[in-house]
Amino acid sequence: MPLSSVTHKIDWLFDQQLPSDVWDGSLQKFSFPYPPDLGIGYAEHFQFYDGISMVKAFHNFTNEDRPSEMPLGNFFVQPALPSFTSHIMHSGCINFINNKNNDKLVRMPGSDLFGRTETVDITQILLTDEDIYLTTIFIPEVQLINLLGSNEIELFYKNLKISNLGDYHHIKIPQTISNKIANCTPSHLSGNLRQLFANSVILQYLVEVNLYISSVDIFNKNSSNSKFDITGLHAELLQVTGDIPKLNDIAKKYKVTPFKLNQVFFENYNQSIYSFLANQRLDQAYQGLLETDIPMKTLAHKIGYSHVNHFITAFKNKFGVTPGSIRRQIK
Repeated sequence: MPLSSVTHKIDWLFDQQLPSDVWDGSLQKFSFPYPPDLGIGYAEHFQFYDGISMVKAFHNFTNEDRPSEMPLGNFFVQPALPSFTSHIMHSGCINFINNKNNDKLVRMPGSDLFGRTETVDITQILLTDEDIYLTTIFIPEVQLINLLGSNEIELFYKNLKISNLGDYHHIKIPQTISNKIANCTPSHLSGNLRQLFANSVILQYLVEVNLYISSVDIFNKNSSNSKFDITGLHAELLQVTGDIPKLNDIAKKYKVTPFKLNQVFFENYNQSIYSFLANQRLDQAYQGLLETDIPMKTLAHKIGYSHVNHFITAFKNKFGVTPGSIRRQIK
């Protein structure tokens, strides 16, 4: 099958004297022209089977006196064919400004952005509190139809709320699903084996996203009809980040008693709702320790702990080791 390339035209904003750059699929790695005292940034382009393209971008800030926000550039992106896109933040935050309508969107981990595009015209503003790692996937729509079939792709787009070309919609996706993409190009693989592995992970990601949002949709419909669906509740709880919600508030939403809610959940998942959510955020923390350089205090706050010492105690009780020891093992 023919491959589809993606062209990027970048007008840099942090230095007005820099010329624009044009970057296409023939160039595998592209360095952002940061001043040496600010940090380093680069993007890698991967071209896979079935016309699938993927761009991974990294921004590492080294100057402690750096500004909290840094305009990076105006990005005009044009796939060779109309494409399905998925934009995934693995760490850090970016403000996207749609240059067509001036809409502003904050991009951060836990919310994947899906779209159907012929062109993308955005301005990126980096939030420099922590290093940034992101992935964008492009799949030509004709190839996606070949892979999934026309009926399945129509349902897929409907679930993602991107039925029309030019639509974009961001959805909370569990990081246990999105993190697969972060690790889909392992350095110990090369050549055709690396391509096959990445293709399989990307397709698995699409399948899991579709299954996940379908289960959430079923839950929301049942909830609106005052029906109690434990599978849907489980799917919704997977979206919870930060502070653990109160059982009474969850029960009130589903119009059952807290005892009944917890009882049914325990019968199906062998743990209480509180334990499930507490374990989930500790699993997120473990993943964050392995894959990012986020400071311990920041990581603890992100998953809902007001004090880092409480986080360390809970982490050690669950995994038998301190979060600091995990960090030291991977350095």
